Amino acid sequence: MRLGLLGCGAVVRYCHLPALLRIPSVTLVAAADPDESALAAVRARVPIETFQRAESVLERADIDAVVIALPSHLHADTACAAAAAGKDFYLEKPVATTAADAARVVDAVARARVKAVVGFNRRLNPLYEQARGILHGGRLGLVRGVQTAFCEPPPPTGLPGWKRSRATGGGALLDLASHHVDLLRWCLDDGVATVRASVVSEASEGDKVSIELTMRGGVLAQGIFSFRAGFSDYLDFTCEAGTLRVDRHRARLSLQVRRRGYGLRAVEVAPTPAVAAWWLRRLVRPSEDPSYFRAMRAFAEPQCGY
Repeated sequence: MRLGLLGCGAVVRYCHLPALLRIPSVTLVAAADPDESALAAVRARVPIETFQRAESVLERADIDAVVIALPSHLHADTACAAAAAGKDFYLEKPVATTAADAARVVDAVARARVKAVVGFNRRLNPLYEQARGILHGGRLGLVRGVQTAFCEPPPPTGLPGWKRSRATGGGALLDLASHHVDLLRWCLDDGVATVRASVVSEASEGDKVSIELTMRGGVLAQGIFSFRAGFSDYLDFTCEAGTLRVDRHRARLSLQVRRRGYGLRAVEVAPTPAVAAWWLRRLVRPSEDPSYFRAMRAFAEPQCGY
């Protein structure tokens, strides 16, 4: 796959680019970003042509596909342009900042018949894969409720300007909660029936969110998402016969099952080989998340078997 990068911000430089450089079947050809310093950082890692306009990459005949990781309000127009140019694309979430724009992307992909992937990479994190296997394995019985939290305090320099506005970034609802809503749908194999939400703006628009979802199968899920709280990223599944917590920052599953008589007892969860490999890599890179590599490889090599 001959690939172009549309957007060279932090998520590309620290997550997508290192992952792509590990995939032998991918050749990086060009990148685009209006920020010259971001382009320079990419060129320091890989000698490719760089441009300030996405169109300069999309019009090239030597590029098969693109990774789109621009500010959220640019996702829809850029994805539609990529489809019109006949390029497969990997689009960072959210698809768009409005439902109408998201529908435009779906229509553009259907018309052009290109391959399009949304960047819900957590589905390919081996910890979440293991958790989903436990939930579907029957040991815990039916899921009765879920509580989640995903909070990311801003860096010392503050949120980038585009993330501070609902119109351009989507706030914590689209930036953070979208990951957990997707994981709920995937882990439960179910869709969302009803939604209630509370959105609060303190330092920036929509930087604190609480949601309550009722899934079509009746499971109630509650979540908090914030740019104003300390780091957290977990899902707690309350089931008929116990509980399961998936904690990304700890890279651990916490499983409790009924004890004889009254209460719960903790059960040690042995890591899968993929989770164990992640633990080893975290000794060198504590912030390592294998899902980016696995997501990039699944896009470039659908036959890889994830």
